[in-house]
Amino acid sequence: MNTKINLLAVLVSLLLIIGACSSEESGSAEQQMSSQNETEQPKAPNFEVTTIEGDTVSLQQSLDEDKPLVVYFTASWCPICAKNWPVLSKLYPEYKDRLNLVAIGIDPTDDEETMRKLADEENFTFPITKGYPEVMRDFGVQSQATTVGVNTDGTIAFQKNKTALSEEEYRELFDGLLN
Repeated sequence: MNTKINLLAVLVSLLLIIGACSSEESGSAEQQMSSQNETEQPKAPNFEVTTIEGDTVSLQQSLDEDKPLVVYFTASWCPICAKNWPVLSKLYPEYKDRLNLVAIGIDPTDDEETMRKLADEENFTFPITKGYPEVMRDFGVQSQATTVGVNTDGTIAFQKNKTALSEEEYRELFDGLLN
């Protein structure tokens, strides 16, 4: 009996992990946001994180600089994230003077050393943090591989959930924040 219960628990856990790493986009948050009109856009939560390079990134800092902010929620073990990292690394140098971007780890076991090693191996050009799961919760994000764009007035412009985005798709999102 205990063996069956343990097997069931393992199977349920695997299904949850597979679901979290699935490449299908979860539309619920996007549908909610697209159904709201421009004046009802939700405000982004204030946050402050420290990158693996020791720099502080915060919503308030971005607002003070009058720059839109892109927050990418990531995890070292995420296969969808691994598809987005090279695209973000390619585009970030082109956009870094006009918008702020930070990749925030969601997994508390993704410590600074783990994320530094990942950034070195993958040649990240963008700022990344260790795991700050509380920031993900504050944004109402359900999973890794989620990209959130925040306008210069602090409202959330878009949220792309659990999806790998192409260079063209990221360009559209970035350019939309800038215009």
